[in-house]
Amino acid sequence: MMDNEHGIINENLAATAEPAEAEKSETAAALGKFKSVDALMAAYQSLEAEFTRRSQRLKELEEGNNAQKVPEEGAPSPKTPTEEELLKAALSSESVKNAVVSEYLKTVAANKSVPLISGGVVAPAPRCAPKTVKEAGALVQRFLKG
Repeated sequence: MMDNEHGIINENLAATAEPAEAEKSETAAALGKFKSVDALMAAYQSLEAEFTRRSQRLKELEEGNNAQKVPEEGAPSPKTPTEEELLKAALSSESVKNAVVSEYLKTVAANKSVPLISGGVVAPAPRCAPKTVKEAGALVQRFLKG
C-alpha cells in the first residue's frame, strides 16, 4: 500500500512541478536578455531617466533656437542687401564675374537656332556660261550694273 501511496504522491508532485517549471521558462523567455524582473526594472528606470534628460536638453535647444530667431525689442533686424549692393559686391569679385559670364555663355550656346535645312544637298543653280563674245559682254554689263 505504501508503494501505491508513494506513486500517487510522486505523480501529484510531478504534476504540480511541471506547470511551475513551465511558468519559469515562459517568464525567462518574456524577460529576454534580463535575468530577473529586478534587472528588467532597473534597466527600465535607467532608460526612463536618460529619456527625461534628453527631452529636457531638446527643449532647451528648441527654446534657444526660437530666441535667436525673434529679434529683441529695439534691436536692429538683419538688413537684406539691395540689388545695387549685390551688384557692387558681384562686380568687385573677379571670380563672381567669371562665373556669371560663363553661365551666360552656356545659356546662349544652348539656345542656338535650329537650322532651316537639315541633311541633303543644296541644288546648284544651272550654269550660265556665255557661248559667244556678245553673251559674255551682256553678262559683264549685268554684273557691273547690278
